[in-house]
Amino acid sequence: MTEMTGVVLAGGKSSRMGRNKALLRMNGREMIIESVIQSMAAVTSRIIISANDTQVYEDLGHEIVSDLFPMMGPLSGLHAALSMVETPWVIVSACDLPFVSEGIFKYLKEVIEKRATGEKEPAYQGFIPLVGGRIQPLVAAYHLSTLPSLEKSLAENKLRMTDWLKELHICYIPEEEIRNETGLDPGREFFNMNNPVDYKQALDEDRDKNELE
Repeated sequence: MTEMTGVVLAGGKSSRMGRNKALLRMNGREMIIESVIQSMAAVTSRIIISANDTQVYEDLGHEIVSDLFPMMGPLSGLHAALSMVETPWVIVSACDLPFVSEGIFKYLKEVIEKRATGEKEPAYQGFIPLVGGRIQPLVAAYHLSTLPSLEKSLAENKLRMTDWLKELHICYIPEEEIRNETGLDPGREFFNMNNPVDYKQALDEDRDKNELE
Protein backbone atom coordinates (compact mmCIF):
# COMPACT_ATOMS: atom_id res chain seq x y z
CA MET A 1 0.00 0.00 0.00
CA THR A 2 1.28 3.46 -0.93
CA GLU A 3 1.49 5.90 1.95
CA MET A 4 0.11 9.32 1.07
CA THR A 5 -0.17 12.78 2.59
CA GLY A 6 -3.36 14.81 2.38
CA VAL A 7 -3.16 18.52 1.59
CA VAL A 8 -6.09 20.90 2.10
CA LEU A 9 -5.64 24.21 0.30
CA ALA A 10 -7.15 26.97 2.43
CA GLY A 11 -5.02 30.00 1.58
CA GLY A 12 -7.47 31.89 -0.61
CA LYS A 13 -8.94 35.26 0.29
CA SER A 14 -12.60 34.23 -0.31
CA SER A 15 -13.13 37.71 -1.72
CA ARG A 16 -16.14 36.75 -3.85
CA MET A 17 -17.78 34.95 -0.92
CA GLY A 18 -17.20 37.87 1.44
CA ARG A 19 -16.17 35.54 4.29
CA ASN A 20 -13.92 32.55 4.79
CA LYS A 21 -15.40 29.72 2.69
CA ALA A 22 -13.62 27.01 4.66
CA LEU A 23 -15.43 27.98 7.87
CA LEU A 24 -18.94 27.92 6.45
CA ARG A 25 -21.26 25.23 7.76
CA MET A 26 -23.72 22.99 5.97
CA ASN A 27 -27.10 23.43 7.68
CA GLY A 28 -25.68 23.60 11.16
CA ARG A 29 -23.25 20.70 10.85
CA GLU A 30 -19.44 20.75 10.74
CA MET A 31 -17.45 23.39 8.89
CA ILE A 32 -16.79 22.56 5.23
CA ILE A 33 -13.05 22.26 5.82
CA GLU A 34 -13.78 19.74 8.58
CA SER A 35 -15.88 17.68 6.18
CA VAL A 36 -13.07 17.71 3.58
CA ILE A 37 -10.53 16.62 6.19
CA GLN A 38 -12.75 13.79 7.46
CA SER A 39 -13.22 12.48 3.93
CA MET A 40 -9.49 12.69 3.20
CA ALA A 41 -8.40 11.09 6.47
CA ALA A 42 -9.48 7.62 5.32
CA VAL A 43 -6.73 7.39 2.70
CA THR A 44 -3.89 9.54 4.07
CA SER A 45 -1.41 9.03 6.90
CA ARG A 46 -0.98 12.75 7.54
CA ILE A 47 -2.96 15.88 6.68
CA ILE A 48 -1.46 19.32 6.14
CA ILE A 49 -3.52 22.50 5.89
CA SER A 50 -1.96 25.04 3.55
CA ALA A 51 -3.08 28.44 4.83
CA ASN A 52 -1.63 31.86 5.53
CA ASP A 53 -3.93 32.73 8.43
CA THR A 54 -2.67 29.91 10.62
CA GLN A 55 -4.53 30.86 13.80
CA VAL A 56 -7.92 30.29 12.16
CA TYR A 57 -7.28 26.56 11.78
CA GLU A 58 -5.32 25.78 14.94
CA ASP A 59 -8.26 24.03 16.63
CA LEU A 60 -8.56 21.48 13.81
CA GLY A 61 -5.56 19.57 15.16
CA HIS A 62 -3.54 19.31 11.94
CA GLU A 63 -0.25 20.79 10.78
CA ILE A 64 -0.52 24.17 9.08
CA VAL A 65 1.98 25.54 6.58
CA SER A 66 2.16 29.06 5.18
CA ASP A 67 3.22 30.04 1.67
CA LEU A 68 6.93 30.32 0.95
CA PHE A 69 5.95 32.45 -2.08
CA PRO A 70 3.26 34.71 -0.53
CA MET A 71 0.29 36.04 -2.47
CA MET A 72 0.81 33.80 -5.48
CA GLY A 73 -2.36 31.74 -5.43
CA PRO A 74 -2.97 27.98 -5.29
CA LEU A 75 0.40 27.07 -6.86
CA SER A 76 2.07 28.68 -3.87
CA GLY A 77 -0.12 26.79 -1.41
CA LEU A 78 0.62 23.49 -3.10
CA HIS A 79 4.33 24.30 -3.17
CA ALA A 80 4.41 25.08 0.56
CA ALA A 81 2.79 21.75 1.39
CA LEU A 82 4.93 19.70 -1.01
CA SER A 83 8.02 21.27 0.53
CA MET A 84 7.35 19.58 3.86
CA VAL A 85 5.90 16.17 2.92
CA GLU A 86 7.78 12.90 3.30
CA THR A 87 5.58 10.63 1.22
CA PRO A 88 6.07 10.26 -2.55
CA TRP A 89 2.45 11.21 -3.25
CA VAL A 90 0.03 13.84 -1.98
CA ILE A 91 -3.72 13.96 -2.45
CA VAL A 92 -4.92 17.54 -2.67
CA SER A 93 -8.29 19.16 -2.10
CA ALA A 94 -9.53 22.72 -2.06
CA CYS A 95 -11.35 23.72 1.12
CA ASP A 96 -14.59 24.84 -0.54
CA LEU A 97 -16.12 21.56 -1.73
CA PRO A 98 -19.17 20.86 0.43
CA PHE A 99 -19.96 17.48 -1.13
CA VAL A 100 -16.57 15.90 -1.85
CA SER A 101 -16.55 12.45 -0.29
CA GLU A 102 -14.22 9.75 0.93
CA GLY A 103 -15.00 7.83 -2.25
CA ILE A 104 -13.22 10.35 -4.50
CA PHE A 105 -10.05 10.28 -2.43
CA LYS A 106 -10.12 6.48 -2.24
CA TYR A 107 -10.42 6.32 -6.00
CA LEU A 108 -7.48 8.68 -6.50
CA LYS A 109 -5.41 6.43 -4.26
CA GLU A 110 -6.50 3.34 -6.19
CA VAL A 111 -5.57 4.98 -9.49
CA ILE A 112 -2.12 5.87 -8.16
CA GLU A 113 -1.50 2.33 -6.97
CA LYS A 114 -2.60 0.84 -10.29
CA ARG A 115 -1.02 3.25 -12.76
CA ALA A 116 1.96 4.94 -11.09
CA THR A 117 4.75 2.38 -10.89
CA GLY A 118 7.89 3.32 -9.01
CA GLU A 119 8.22 5.94 -6.28
CA LYS A 120 11.17 7.95 -7.67
CA GLU A 121 10.26 7.83 -11.36
CA PRO A 122 6.53 7.14 -11.61
CA ALA A 123 4.74 6.56 -14.89
CA TYR A 124 2.73 9.72 -14.17
CA GLN A 125 3.49 12.76 -12.01
CA GLY A 126 -0.12 13.56 -11.35
CA PHE A 127 -3.69 12.31 -11.64
CA ILE A 128 -6.32 14.96 -12.29
CA PRO A 129 -10.08 14.44 -12.76
CA LEU A 130 -11.75 15.92 -15.83
CA VAL A 131 -15.32 16.90 -14.95
CA GLY A 132 -17.81 18.99 -16.88
CA GLY A 133 -15.24 19.52 -19.61
CA ARG A 134 -12.82 21.14 -17.16
CA ILE A 135 -9.78 19.82 -15.35
CA GLN A 136 -9.97 19.73 -11.56
CA PRO A 137 -6.36 20.37 -10.47
CA LEU A 138 -7.38 21.28 -6.92
CA VAL A 139 -8.91 17.85 -6.24
CA ALA A 140 -6.10 15.70 -7.51
CA ALA A 141 -2.93 13.76 -6.73
CA TYR A 142 0.66 14.89 -7.30
CA HIS A 143 4.02 13.17 -7.02
CA LEU A 144 6.84 14.80 -5.10
CA SER A 145 8.84 14.98 -8.36
CA THR A 146 6.62 17.90 -9.39
CA LEU A 147 8.19 20.16 -6.74
CA PRO A 148 11.20 21.44 -8.74
CA SER A 149 9.08 22.57 -11.69
CA LEU A 150 6.54 24.09 -9.34
CA GLU A 151 9.21 26.07 -7.54
CA LYS A 152 10.65 27.22 -10.87
CA SER A 153 7.23 28.45 -12.03
CA LEU A 154 6.76 30.47 -8.86
CA ALA A 155 10.26 31.92 -8.99
CA GLU A 156 9.57 33.07 -12.54
CA ASN A 157 6.15 34.45 -11.55
CA LYS A 158 4.36 32.01 -13.85
CA LEU A 159 1.21 31.41 -11.85
CA ARG A 160 -1.23 29.77 -14.26
CA MET A 161 -1.95 26.24 -13.13
CA THR A 162 -2.55 25.07 -16.71
CA ASP A 163 0.87 26.33 -17.82
CA TRP A 164 2.59 24.44 -15.01
CA LEU A 165 0.70 21.24 -15.77
CA LYS A 166 1.91 21.31 -19.38
CA GLU A 167 5.43 20.67 -18.07
CA LEU A 168 4.39 17.48 -16.28
CA HIS A 169 3.35 13.98 -17.24
CA ILE A 170 -0.28 14.04 -16.11
CA CYS A 171 -2.98 11.41 -16.38
CA TYR A 172 -6.42 13.01 -16.76
CA ILE A 173 -9.25 10.88 -15.43
CA PRO A 174 -12.49 11.21 -17.44
CA GLU A 175 -15.76 11.99 -15.70
CA GLU A 176 -17.33 8.81 -17.08
CA GLU A 177 -14.59 6.68 -15.54
CA ILE A 178 -15.09 8.26 -12.13
CA ARG A 179 -18.85 7.73 -12.34
CA ASN A 180 -18.55 4.12 -13.50
CA GLU A 181 -15.85 3.09 -11.06
CA THR A 182 -17.17 4.80 -7.93
CA GLY A 183 -20.92 5.12 -8.48
CA LEU A 184 -20.61 8.76 -7.42
CA ASP A 185 -21.97 11.83 -9.19
CA PRO A 186 -18.90 13.83 -10.28
CA GLY A 187 -20.95 16.98 -10.75
CA ARG A 188 -21.91 16.90 -7.09
CA GLU A 189 -18.55 15.74 -5.77
CA PHE A 190 -16.63 18.54 -7.49
CA PHE A 191 -19.12 21.34 -6.84
CA ASN A 192 -17.21 24.26 -5.34
CA MET A 193 -18.47 27.47 -3.81
CA ASN A 194 -17.14 30.80 -5.01
CA ASN A 195 -19.87 33.21 -3.90
CA PRO A 196 -23.01 33.46 -1.74
CA VAL A 197 -25.21 32.15 -4.57
CA ASP A 198 -23.13 28.96 -4.73
CA TYR A 199 -23.34 28.59 -0.96
CA LYS A 200 -27.12 28.95 -0.98
CA GLN A 201 -27.33 26.36 -3.77
CA ALA A 202 -25.22 23.96 -1.72
CA LEU A 203 -27.38 24.50 1.37
CA ASP A 204 -30.58 23.91 -0.61
CA GLU A 205 -29.25 20.74 -2.27
CA ASP A 206 -27.99 19.41 1.05
CA ARG A 207 -31.31 20.12 2.74
CA ASP A 208 -33.29 18.46 -0.08
CA LYS A 209 -31.08 15.38 0.00
CA ASN A 210 -31.40 15.00 3.76
CA GLU A 211 -35.19 15.33 3.58
CA LEU A 212 -35.36 12.50 1.04
CA GLU A 213 -33.26 10.14 3.18
